[in-house]
Amino acid sequence: MTLPSLLLVALAQGVPAPAQVFAAETSLVNVSVAVEDQRGHPVAGLGARDFVLVEDGKRRPIELCAQVGGPGGERATTLDVALLVDTSDSMLETLRRSQAAATRFLSDLPNTHDRLVVLFDQTQRLDRFDPERPEELFERLGRIPDGGNTALRDAVTFTLKNLGASGGRSAIVLLTDGVDTVSQVSTEAMERAVQSKAVVIYPVAYPPPPGADGPGPQEAARTLDRLAQLTGGRMFRLASEASLPAALEEILADLKAQYVLGFSPSAGGASGRLRKIQIKVEGRGKTVVRHRVGYRLD
Repeated sequence: MTLPSLLLVALAQGVPAPAQVFAAETSLVNVSVAVEDQRGHPVAGLGARDFVLVEDGKRRPIELCAQVGGPGGERATTLDVALLVDTSDSMLETLRRSQAAATRFLSDLPNTHDRLVVLFDQTQRLDRFDPERPEELFERLGRIPDGGNTALRDAVTFTLKNLGASGGRSAIVLLTDGVDTVSQVSTEAMERAVQSKAVVIYPVAYPPPPGADGPGPQEAARTLDRLAQLTGGRMFRLASEASLPAALEEILADLKAQYVLGFSPSAGGASGRLRKIQIKVEGRGKTVVRHRVGYRLD
């Protein structure tokens, strides 16, 4: 009997799927899930039978359940992360003063396969972070010339294309004031790209630059919040750059506490259609569950 069949039999008998199993023989849709109690504390020790996963209104068998940091499940819980850094004119000096916090965050990521750093204004500069040589991030930021507009949607789409080769989890931590001035990619195209990737996005919103009132900052905040909601991430609004280390620590804790659930997508339907997901936890009292709200298969 194949591994997926064994898992389905176990579920049918009410036995939780072992957390350490990764069903490599099937093409699963993986969903990163954060579960918190009413105080905002992570809920640990959940198994497959504690979750209910519904796709387009129909309950789906959970064929993979692994918790980050738990025994086994290495491939499913491996993390590919991109730190997406807005280096436009309004942000550059602020980020140069925040390099130590960013370096510490990238160095402390758990079970990480790839650490990308994408520096962007109207263009994108892709590099990889080396924990053995963290000073190189400082050097890159120091070489960026002053000035430049912001192409946020272009940068998010570019990063998605370069992220997530390991087959595990993907996350983007986006440091920006959010004001997009020159993107060629539309909001709709960016959201479609996000829905086609198993990624969790954590926007970290710096205060808008002086004089940037009106619809620009308001629209920026809505865009960043939407990215978090679509992917099951969290948006952080910084009162000042001094708040960045605490925000990054919260993101790190969130990534360390996640579960990964895997299920086989339902057959049929148009290619590229949006399939909606709902996940809840049963029998553990009131919980808050965050996950991506849908996905697309091309």
